[in-house]
Amino acid sequence: MSGDNALKKIRFEGAGVSPGIAHGKIHVVRDELDEVVRYRIAPSQVADEISRFEAALIQTRMQILEMQQRIAESIGAKDAAIFDAHLLVVEDRTLIDEVLRKLETDLCNVEWIFQEVATRYAETLNKIDDPYLRERALDIQDVTKRVIRNLQGKAPKTFLALTEPHILVAHNLTPSDTASMNRANVLGIATDLGSRTSHAAILARSLGI
Repeated sequence: MSGDNALKKIRFEGAGVSPGIAHGKIHVVRDELDEVVRYRIAPSQVADEISRFEAALIQTRMQILEMQQRIAESIGAKDAAIFDAHLLVVEDRTLIDEVLRKLETDLCNVEWIFQEVATRYAETLNKIDDPYLRERALDIQDVTKRVIRNLQGKAPKTFLALTEPHILVAHNLTPSDTASMNRANVLGIATDLGSRTSHAAILARSLGI
C-alpha cells in the first residue's frame, strides 16, 4: 500500500501495572452513557419518585453484592473487598439526603436529580490531588451508571461480548467493567487513566490480565 492508504504504525508508551506481554488485535472501548431525560413532576408524584429511588438503591446493592461474591469465589476475598467502596456509595446518607431534598424543591424526575448530584460529588473529588479520593470518584461514577440503569428499568450492562481474543484500549475502565470481563477473550488492557493502585488495575492483575 502507498500514499494515503498506507497504514501507519503508532507507538504509545505507558506504565505497566501487570507483568507479561500481550500481542493481538485491538478493540477500542467507548464509554457510552445512558441518556437521562429531564422532565417535570407534580408535588403529588414526589412520594412515587422516592419509592423508585429507594428500590433502585436496593437493587443496585444486591447487584454489587452478587458481583462481590463472584469475585470472592473466583480470585479471593481480598480483591472482592474493593467493592465495599461501591456499597458505601449506595448507603451514603449525605448523597441520598441531598437527592431527596432536591426532589422536593426541583420537582423533576429522580434519574435526573441523582445523576446531577452524584456527578457533582465525583467531579469535586476528582479535582483533589489525592489518589485515594480520585479512586473514590471513580467508584461514584461506576455506581451512578448502575443506579441510573436500574431506575430506567434496564438490565445491568454486560461488558463486551467479544468472540475472539483482543487487547482492550479505553479512556478508563471501572472495577465493574474489569470484573465482568470474559477473561478468555481479553489479552491485555491499555487505558488513558488509572494507576498501578487503581481498583481496576488491581482486579486485572489478580485476573491475570
